[in-house]
Amino acid sequence: MSKGEILIVEDSFVVALHLEATLENEGYKVIGKCDSGENAIALLDELNPCLVLMDIMLNGMLDGIEVAGVIRERYDIPVVYITALSDKATIQRAKLTQPYGFLTKPFDDREIFTIIEMAIYKHSIERKFRESEEKYFSTLKSISDAVIVVDNNFDITYLNHSAQALVHYTHTDALDKPIFEVVKLKDIDTGDFPINPLQCEVGGRNVNAIPENLVLVNSNGQEIPIGEGRFSPLLGRRENFIGFVITFRDITEKRDRKLMEKQLEIQKKMAQLEGEEKERSRIAKDLHDGLGQMLNAIKMNAQMNFAGEAASQLFMQLDETIEECVRISENLSPAKLLHFDLATCLQSLCEGVAATSAKVHFKKHGEILSLMQNKKVHLYRIAQEALSNAIKHAKATTITIQLSQTDHYVDLTIEDDGQGLGLSNSNLFDKGNGLNNMKSRAEIMVGNFVMESRPGDGVLINVNVPLDNLDHAKI
Repeated sequence: MSKGEILIVEDSFVVALHLEATLENEGYKVIGKCDSGENAIALLDELNPCLVLMDIMLNGMLDGIEVAGVIRERYDIPVVYITALSDKATIQRAKLTQPYGFLTKPFDDREIFTIIEMAIYKHSIERKFRESEEKYFSTLKSISDAVIVVDNNFDITYLNHSAQALVHYTHTDALDKPIFEVVKLKDIDTGDFPINPLQCEVGGRNVNAIPENLVLVNSNGQEIPIGEGRFSPLLGRRENFIGFVITFRDITEKRDRKLMEKQLEIQKKMAQLEGEEKERSRIAKDLHDGLGQMLNAIKMNAQMNFAGEAASQLFMQLDETIEECVRISENLSPAKLLHFDLATCLQSLCEGVAATSAKVHFKKHGEILSLMQNKKVHLYRIAQEALSNAIKHAKATTITIQLSQTDHYVDLTIEDDGQGLGLSNSNLFDKGNGLNNMKSRAEIMVGNFVMESRPGDGVLINVNVPLDNLDHAKI
């Protein structure tokens, strides 16, 4: 078995024969000999040698350096030059073709074998490395996630097709540019822009995770929500830092799906609360028009047929029962919400509660816009539920409700001095204490619901709701 197949391109017939005999004695197989560049290229189209021995001075129009340049572009075959020329200009030209060695005439046999063996070995290693590199980059190209590689100066050395599509840069345009120039991130919660992708605030167990509240602003100015991102350091053989790999993906569909699910959940809650309000109104009407009228009829009957101290006691009990019936009816479906603004309704609610139990204060800050009826009902119910919780569960003695408005938001705050809630925030909404209803009402209004509580320090509830174009008539 031969050590390898070799093509000899040499204009001297004698030198070519000597090389052929020497190589075959050493176990190599010479599969072709020619004396011109044109014939060499023709042979390479037919043969597949493992190495070409190339004389620089050849017959024909092409010299050996020009032929080596063609071999380098078209074929994956190492070239070793054979030359009697050693001038600087020739060597510089030859070096541009990246040869695997030089044999200077006259040469000895051991020199030939050493250079050929080193050339074949070096080419084999390079080929394996290229194949490994091609597999690596082919894998990266096929990954649907965006993959960007940066060096230790934070300049881009590679980005796959997915990353190119997202940042709207070609690989050539992005190459060697700073990562901060190509990957521009914006915090959708705070509006901060741009954010350094390598200095994002990270925490928890995923220490290399990129936060989920970011959008990528590409070169077209398009904002693309990204997520499931990570950045991982690249270490060299000596564990020295040589760069980063950044991965992330376009989560537009995921975000849209979550928004749709949230909207459906809000619609479900809206339908549920609307059903509750209708049922409240029905029961309130039955109490007011049914039971209330029956109690009034009983009272009138009693007044016509009874007298004395026992009758007076009965009339007093009937009056209390009628008042309680009216109060329950009003709490179930406050008629005042249809005729008065929210501030007036909250003032009335506080006065009603203060007359029976805790001290309740209402404060209105500035001028309040009139609100859509559904917002009035939701905010009123939140205040009503919070008052009930403070009195029944927290044993509060003083409660303060505050209503204010900015240019774009209406703000409702309920604060008490009760026992507070000793539950973690994750468990607060698992309990049947009305907090879920309050939170749901805030979400339906696209508002924020915040509750702060510590055992013994009372509870503070804040609801911040955006105003829309229909919330405009001032009172």
